[in-house]
Amino acid sequence: MDSSTNTRQPLLVSKKDAAASLGVCLRTVDHLLAEKELACVRIGKRVMIKYSSLVTFCRHDHVGTSEQQQ
Repeated sequence: MDSSTNTRQPLLVSKKDAAASLGVCLRTVDHLLAEKELACVRIGKRVMIKYSSLVTFCRHDHVGTSEQQQ
C-alpha cells in the first residue's frame, strides 16, 4: 500500500475546524453539540470534537421536520 494514499485523519478536531469542515458557523457547531448530534471530549477548557462523529453526521440525512410535513 502506498503511503501517499494512506492519509490519516485526526482523532479530535477543534470546534473551529469542525465548523470549517462542515461549512457552518461556530454557533451551529455549539447547537449540534448541545443537541448531542456531535460527540465531543473535554480536555481542560477545550472542547474537541471526534472526527468520526463529523463523518457520521455528514452521512445522515438531515431533513427538517417542518420540511417533512409539507
